[in-house]
Amino acid sequence: MNACAARSGPIVAVLFCLLQSGGVAFAQFHHRAKVQPAAPSASLTFMKRDGTCVDGPIATITPKSVTVQPPQKAPVTIQRSDLLRVTQEDAVLFSARSSWADVEAVQLSPHESFTVKTRKGQLIQGRPLSVSDNGFFYRRFLWLKRRYLKKQIVAVDYLRMKPASPAFDYFTQEAPALLFFYPEFYDRLAGLEGHVPVRLYDVLLHEDNAPLKCSQR
Repeated sequence: MNACAARSGPIVAVLFCLLQSGGVAFAQFHHRAKVQPAAPSASLTFMKRDGTCVDGPIATITPKSVTVQPPQKAPVTIQRSDLLRVTQEDAVLFSARSSWADVEAVQLSPHESFTVKTRKGQLIQGRPLSVSDNGFFYRRFLWLKRRYLKKQIVAVDYLRMKPASPAFDYFTQEAPALLFFYPEFYDRLAGLEGHVPVRLYDVLLHEDNAPLKCSQR
């Protein structure tokens, strides 16, 4: 939570800190404010457990729910217990299921990686050479390679880049030349924008590898 709080500027960062840390994070946030008013945020896709999806930025967030503002529609409130996944474009921002298929589906950006925890308590962080249904394959030094089998792994976190701010998205789409004057551009260029851990696989949860597709919006 401390790492999350240190980077919590846009409301999207608040969502990560609350949802990714589970009920404990929601309880801690509840001590500070029962309802958190939201500044404009980038559009996200919220998938419910029944397969329906809602697209839009966050309007408000509470310890037990999030309210989304779809374009030209009434706000939609989703209970945390009903929320299955949150994505921005093709990148997962939050997942309530344990899925090895989701781990395999991740397309790492240049500054992204995984954190893998083994049954022996090891924490392996870095970009693997490959990920398959058998596990992770890493390069160690110039000549040494190491494989971690799925049966040796207890948890996998996707360390994804912190989402861009609404202003950065606006400049990227409407006035890319102005990015030269925007500090966030240089942070992202150097990989200093920060990361958000997204738990995709956990042996303590039931493994669910079913394909996810929005049944309706």
